[in-house]
Amino acid sequence: MQAGMGSYEVLSNVEMPECGIRIIGMSETEAVAQHYHEHSAQVYVVLRGEVEIRVGDRRTLLRPYETLRVPPTTPHSVRPVGREARVLSLSIPPVSRDDNHVIDEPPHEAQ
Repeated sequence: MQAGMGSYEVLSNVEMPECGIRIIGMSETEAVAQHYHEHSAQVYVVLRGEVEIRVGDRRTLLRPYETLRVPPTTPHSVRPVGREARVLSLSIPPVSRDDNHVIDEPPHEAQ
């Protein structure tokens, strides 16, 4: 995991010319930080547990074997809901080391 990308464990990582495949493990307190990739689309497939995937301003709850695609340049984050989770992350083309752009959470608006 690259610094600033959140706290999670990469259980498997395979890079091919066409795509990158990772299996990510997260405890109930871990998450993939909000970020985007300029050159890669990502497809997330839940393998175990439930996760909330935030894509832009939209939040989606995914259960095992449900899938969500994130287009390039679109901010997104992933967090488990209630217990540990495992997620397959497919990047097309593979994400290069310098194409992980972490987004700081915006400050809370004044009341």
